[in-house]
Amino acid sequence: MSAEYYDYYDGSKLFLFLSNRLGLPIDLVNFLIAQFAALCVARLFRKPLKLASPEFRHSLCLVIGLLMGYFCFGKQAVHLSVLPMIGYILLRTLSPNLMGNVILAASMIYLSCIHLHRQIYHTADYSLDITGPLMVITQRVTSLAYSLQDKLTTKEINANSTSNSWSKDFKTDKMPSPLEYFAYTLAFQTLMCGPVVFYSDYISFIEGDHVNGEGKSHMTEREPSPRLAVLYKVAGSVAAAVLYLSLAKKYPLTVLEELTNPHSEVSRSWSALYLLWYAYLSTLVVRCKYYHAWLLSEAICNNSGMGFNGYDTNGSPKWDKMSNIDVLGFELAQNFRAAVSSWNKNTNAWLRLVAYSRGGWRTTRVYALSAIWHGFHPGYYFTFFAGGIFTVAAKKVRSFARPMFVDSKPKKMLYDALTFITTRVAMTYATVPFILLNLSPTLAFYGKFYYSLHFIALGALFLPNNNKYHTTQNSNCSNTSSKLKENSIQENIVEANGKMKVH
Repeated sequence: MSAEYYDYYDGSKLFLFLSNRLGLPIDLVNFLIAQFAALCVARLFRKPLKLASPEFRHSLCLVIGLLMGYFCFGKQAVHLSVLPMIGYILLRTLSPNLMGNVILAASMIYLSCIHLHRQIYHTADYSLDITGPLMVITQRVTSLAYSLQDKLTTKEINANSTSNSWSKDFKTDKMPSPLEYFAYTLAFQTLMCGPVVFYSDYISFIEGDHVNGEGKSHMTEREPSPRLAVLYKVAGSVAAAVLYLSLAKKYPLTVLEELTNPHSEVSRSWSALYLLWYAYLSTLVVRCKYYHAWLLSEAICNNSGMGFNGYDTNGSPKWDKMSNIDVLGFELAQNFRAAVSSWNKNTNAWLRLVAYSRGGWRTTRVYALSAIWHGFHPGYYFTFFAGGIFTVAAKKVRSFARPMFVDSKPKKMLYDALTFITTRVAMTYATVPFILLNLSPTLAFYGKFYYSLHFIALGALFLPNNNKYHTTQNSNCSNTSSKLKENSIQENIVEANGKMKVH
């Protein structure tokens, strides 16, 4: 690595010898050491510390989080304390009617300043920096602010929304003490890469209320063990890491940066079809990096006893409340919305809480907030712009075209195959800028396709409504209403067992 790389990175260099031996960047080595140490320490919260006082459990989460932050980020870790401190001062001083919006604005401004600093002054090639944990802390601070606001003002979030019952899951009964607040915002289990943990879930974990009261009839005296869930997720995380390390050099997405050079082989000889295929493989490899980090973080949560989500219909415990990714759900999705819902799921829940349920222009608000939350690289905005119009266009196409294919099994199979391929193409087309980040290669990539998918999506918005679709929907609604009483008992059991309302 270059001298500049080591000079800019503020984290610990204690394991530099291991970094050189493995051929991995020191920031990645520190991340892995911190996460696997957290996985081991998390076990203490289930056995020796299960009956410890809430104050002690809060303190341990806070101290370990601070140590992890300093180990990985050095002096930059000061931001991990400043942002929550600003949020807590505002929580204590603002009117309940204002705290949500003001704290969201203050947190996003602070995070944006750090994003801009890194974008302007960062020239090294390491990937671990303080913006990652700050993005997670922003989610925690703002979700807590809106949860308190909803409880203290006793208002419905949106009179035109059906999400009011869902929002009750995140309401907070009282203002947290300083220890509760800072332990929540800096809890080590999800500090490095999420997922966001909502305050009500964190307090239930600390106080030992892992199982909903309605679900206790399914239990013996012992708490259900997360051992199998942890092993499964650690194995998935390791498999994703191996796949990433094996294929990253074979399908580097940086090759697409050569599109800016009209004399390169990529520009001269690659067809649009082959370019799309290569981009799909490259983005798949990059996704493996996210699968590795998120599955490992979820395993840490489960190993500490966090993330229990009731029982399934067979009476088996579910440990998926802190799940941030549904790998198969994303990779095999048959429409764009299903793919988005399977990716970074708890962030989707956060966006729904702080943006989607707060007013009009919901899709626009969600994608705009998500883009700013990620930073200011142009690639983010190209991705979220494409994602926004693709989501709306896919819904329009589905309502127009699907009724033409549902009257026979072969036609339905053809429709499913077409939607699967279309979703893969659209997702690859939309997410390449997110990884390229810079403007020139993004424009060159889209220019290779003449921005065709953008125009197709915009054209789809003008498709007429399919009357057959609405007739079928009305018929289905009447048939469904006759089955509500039959299904109500099963639905109550599912809700009592802790099924998440949003995925």
